[in-house]
Amino acid sequence: MSETKSFLVLNRHAPYASNFAKEALDVALMSAVFNQKTSLLFMDDGVFQLVRSQDPSEIQHKNCSQTLPMLEMYEVRHIYVDEISLNERGLSEEDLVIPAQRVNAQEISQLLTRQHVILNF
Repeated sequence: MSETKSFLVLNRHAPYASNFAKEALDVALMSAVFNQKTSLLFMDDGVFQLVRSQDPSEIQHKNCSQTLPMLEMYEVRHIYVDEISLNERGLSEEDLVIPAQRVNAQEISQLLTRQHVILNF
């Protein structure tokens, strides 16, 4: 029987500039399927992945924010967002498609030290 590990998927990139957002979400869902304790942290331009009412149809991309509500179904319940990144981009919790816990720099540092695996996207 394998040991449960804690995975933190760190999302730092805007949703449509590259494949990072989609790949990060795929990895988070996959680790959750294998019963690993999975958390997500959105920071820097990665906070834009959480914005509701995205419409990337003009750039011929799928709306990645539509997949985020599936996280709860996969029991990914620890979703964090860097409060500095939100503030710098003029966003608030009301702008987000799913609930995310705001964390400051000290809380992020503590979160990072508690993880077995950190995957940076």
